[in-house]
Amino acid sequence: MKFDITLKQYELIYKIVASVGRELSHGAGKSCQFYNVNGAIILEHLFKVKARPVMGMAFIRLTESGDTLTYAGVEEGNFYSSPDAFHCWIETENNIIDFTAPEYREALNQAGSPNLIERKMFQKQRSSACVSPDNMVNIGDFFFEENSALTALLLKNMFELPAAHDLAKISLEWCKKSRKKISNFEIINDLGEVTTIAPISNRLVGAW
Repeated sequence: MKFDITLKQYELIYKIVASVGRELSHGAGKSCQFYNVNGAIILEHLFKVKARPVMGMAFIRLTESGDTLTYAGVEEGNFYSSPDAFHCWIETENNIIDFTAPEYREALNQAGSPNLIERKMFQKQRSSACVSPDNMVNIGDFFFEENSALTALLLKNMFELPAAHDLAKISLEWCKKSRKKISNFEIINDLGEVTTIAPISNRLVGAW
């Protein structure tokens, strides 16, 4: 299996986008779109990995007992994705990457499961995806299905906001300065006011 980035590099990008999002955008753990759009920008510019953020429906099995995260709507037994029911991830030439994976624990708890799963990287070969949600039997099995129209719409809406460009630049610059070791990052606004962002402390223990 050929990964695009190492676990250490993945953890760095995750901590950057999660910390910027927590302090300056959506709050802690609230936006798969923020994590993965900015993660894709970092992959492209710093790690020279051709990366594309994608929106659609997603299913990830996380425990032996069958706990599964479901990012989709359902109507008359059929799953669908929409602006109110979707997940965002990254597709590269060979892999699927999800920078929200270290926070699957919180998402699973919010869905009603008491299981405290470990914090891990999600970087899997695209060819390893299950053909449908019904085929997921092992921990780490997944099914992602892109909605190209939804992807185009949400990316357009996101980057019509000047703040989205500013936050992408902040994420990219902080990651540039943290390639060897991550530390606090200072932002100075037009009035000379300084905002200091501290990186989150979540540590990863492996990969799904």
